[in-house]
Amino acid sequence: MTRQEIQNYFEKIAKSLEQKRLKQAFDLLSALFSHLQNWQLQEKFNSLQDTYKMMLSYLTEGVKDPGREKVYNDLVHSIYQIADAVILQIKTSNDNSFFYEKRRAYRFLVPETSHELIAGLEDIFGKIALLSLLDEEEKNRSLKDLEKQKELLSRKVFYNIWLSDLWTSDEKDRWTTILNNQLDTAFFPSLIVTGITLNLLETFDEKKAALLFEAAHHESAEIRERALTGIVLFLRKYNDRLYLYPGITERLNLLAENPKFIHQIRHILLQFILSRETEKITKKIKDELFPEMMKMGPKLGAKIKPEDFMSEAGMDDKNPEWQDLIEEAGLKDKLQELSELQMEGADVMHSSFIHLKNYPFFNEPVNWFIPFTIPSDAIGNTELTQLSNVLTASTMLCNSDKYSFFLSVSQMPENYRKMMISQFSMETKAVKEALKEDLQDSSKTIDHRTRQYIQDLYRFYKLHPRRKDFEDIFEIQPEFYKVPFINQLIKDNESLLIIGEYYFNRNYFEEAADIYSMLLQTDPNNDILYQKKGYCLQMTGHLQQALEHYQKAELLNANSSWTIKKLAYCHRILKQPEEALHYYKKAEQLNPDNLSVQLNIGHCYLELKAYDQALKYYFKIEYLTKNKEKAWRAIGWCSFLVGKYSQATDYFNRIIESNPNSTDYLNAGHVQLVTKNYKEALLLYKSAVEKGKHSQEEFTEIFYNDVPYLIDAGINEEDIPFILDSLMYSI
Repeated sequence: MTRQEIQNYFEKIAKSLEQKRLKQAFDLLSALFSHLQNWQLQEKFNSLQDTYKMMLSYLTEGVKDPGREKVYNDLVHSIYQIADAVILQIKTSNDNSFFYEKRRAYRFLVPETSHELIAGLEDIFGKIALLSLLDEEEKNRSLKDLEKQKELLSRKVFYNIWLSDLWTSDEKDRWTTILNNQLDTAFFPSLIVTGITLNLLETFDEKKAALLFEAAHHESAEIRERALTGIVLFLRKYNDRLYLYPGITERLNLLAENPKFIHQIRHILLQFILSRETEKITKKIKDELFPEMMKMGPKLGAKIKPEDFMSEAGMDDKNPEWQDLIEEAGLKDKLQELSELQMEGADVMHSSFIHLKNYPFFNEPVNWFIPFTIPSDAIGNTELTQLSNVLTASTMLCNSDKYSFFLSVSQMPENYRKMMISQFSMETKAVKEALKEDLQDSSKTIDHRTRQYIQDLYRFYKLHPRRKDFEDIFEIQPEFYKVPFINQLIKDNESLLIIGEYYFNRNYFEEAADIYSMLLQTDPNNDILYQKKGYCLQMTGHLQQALEHYQKAELLNANSSWTIKKLAYCHRILKQPEEALHYYKKAEQLNPDNLSVQLNIGHCYLELKAYDQALKYYFKIEYLTKNKEKAWRAIGWCSFLVGKYSQATDYFNRIIESNPNSTDYLNAGHVQLVTKNYKEALLLYKSAVEKGKHSQEEFTEIFYNDVPYLIDAGINEEDIPFILDSLMYSI
């Protein structure tokens, strides 16, 4: 069976259980057994089916069965378990994706038991405790050996969990012991938590989930943040079956009573929302920022002269002309935008490290998630130790980027390496100072550990050489807030409002509209919520629904100029010019100097064919505005419609002398056509074709849209094909 066929079977089984169609679930599961030889599972499966048949016979015979609901839930629970076990075994035997290849290979290596791993850990910690007794040279040599031993053991710990079968109670207890080992507060426990998370994303294991929930109470913030991220991913993947596991739901309810837990879950969701921006940011840097900087390079080089660096008095002064060049190139706003995104937790570094994930180090999945510590290669090397210390303290980079940076710098020539380490140390210090000033309100920022860990996950799922073998957790639907078990955690107004604003400010309008709908259920008299939901609906093309929400906002706040203008806009787009005019008139009373409102009033009169009224407003705008082209276009077209052809010609000529577009030439041509200046009309039409780069078919379609106006102006409809053919011969 292919991987997709197996997945389809499981989805059908799950859907059957959700619909309470156990017979169908049994039939589907029976078909899977034909691909597996496991008499123990088969026997358990047969027993479950017999139990269900017995339950049905009690029902049809009218026998009272007070325990039926419990029996039924136990059956569903057991069917899920057997389905998980069967699919895991089939995939382990046949699936060629990375996880199952590793499972098959790892089994042949006879992996250490958790007992042996605990012994290895204790050996490392014991040796570390003795380091203080050694001289510097012996200490460095021992540290290097211990670091290599630690690196090797970290792989064993991670793979022992990630590739494991269902845990027994004893295995769960032994890993709990390692997780809570006081000698190591973060390194190995972090890998345990990540290994559990990735294993749970492959197959359900109640005991691993239980340890994940226990880790959420760990004294180390690093471990807590990883565990909470794993819990969020676990809840999304297994939401439909969690009601069958009271132990898990009780743990979740217990955590939900802690406001700090809710705060942390919220920040995890915000970081996942921000992760959606990563590809946009990467594209912006690649397509906009880098090309502009490359163009600026020669100019900047010309401005930076050798004598700028030779004068001691000005040694530390930056040339203000450099900043002028940045502003002239239009880079200032883009750099400021990226800086602000980085400050709030967005992943602006992804693009810088995409090409630094090709080291053999990253072939091992565990190395994408190891908390950064001084690598064995750095021990005894002053510069690399300094770099490692700076990287360890840095909150800018996620762990896998720290390793990328270290590996890259360690391979540089010595002079470049020294310069890079010095520069990075200064940049890190500057960012820390900026963070102290700018990120005082923790409710608006994301804990750096959460950010770093989710960025590590992002890089693994987006950049690992075998990434296509994994289900991308950053592409899976539904959004977290739609998952009932997660929604229960963030249904308070504060959480929903913050999450909604994150979506809204990043133009994810469908999701923001959902959140605002939830908020309106508990706060139905909030005009701002109706405004924002209306705007979301407008931006997703649901204009009639947007109009209805703007109307509700108006009922709650009749003097909101913004709402009134949006009501006017929606009516106008919905081809309701009379209603639009009513609201634009109200907006005019509130904002008599708003030229946009004046222009739209003119457009409404134009659509209502009240041309004289429209012209009054257009002339008013022409008088008041500096950018007169919009007014000229409107006056020219309106003058044409009312038969003031000389006036129309005058205004279209002004536009053509200024900054004409294809439509300007077309409209000017119409005026000449109705005044019998055929040669001039054809020249203008030809310019319209050339300016718009239209094909003959495209221009013909555009032209025919205006035919009703030409007929009203006295053009014989039968002459129009001849006019167009004359034009086509001239092109």
